Amino acid sequence: MRLPEQNHLRQFLLFVFALLIPCFALWSFFSAALVTPVIGLAHLILSNWFPDIVNVVYQEGADAILMTRLDQVNGQLVPTDVADEGLGFKANTRIVSYSIPFYAALHFATEKKEYLGKFFWGVLVLYPFILLGLVSVLLKDLMVNFGNTFLQQPGVLMPGADTIAITYQLNVLLIPTLVPILIWASQNRQSPLLRGVLGSIAAPADNASP
Repeated sequence: MRLPEQNHLRQFLLFVFALLIPCFALWSFFSAALVTPVIGLAHLILSNWFPDIVNVVYQEGADAILMTRLDQVNGQLVPTDVADEGLGFKANTRIVSYSIPFYAALHFATEKKEYLGKFFWGVLVLYPFILLGLVSVLLKDLMVNFGNTFLQQPGVLMPGADTIAITYQLNVLLIPTLVPILIWASQNRQSPLLRGVLGSIAAPADNASP
């Protein structure tokens, strides 16, 4: 069922808020399946980037579990060859994948001729950012728990501690909300709604110019 024409920003926002609840409910139910490919790719990236520390990244529900090759003995970090004896960390993937239901609410609240095709393309564009977000969360966990043992690995190209911290904050706080808006705006730049919003923004600037 197609949504009625939406040229008014207030009406559009009401549709978005109304769709947020069902979109987030569906995402909560399917979130584990949605992040399966992301967790697999995170395993490939981190286990090859840090082979002396990262053993495996695997999935447990909607969480990513990172198992390391290090164990703690008498307060000291020591290498271990036994897979289930290494220290492990759990990362909640929902803190980076909530961009999907947010984008879905924006997408389906906007009048358009064709919904599903553009929606799948939009979600596909989101996935690299979700992957980057999960990797940044796991890098932060490794840095916080292992400190210089992780940051000063010989022969490994390492981002600095500040870079890891800033990337983590961006990928948790900003990117999951900003990127869906940018994708939505790109897909609907010719819509009456977006042209009306841009026109209302440009009007005060034109009136202020001499």
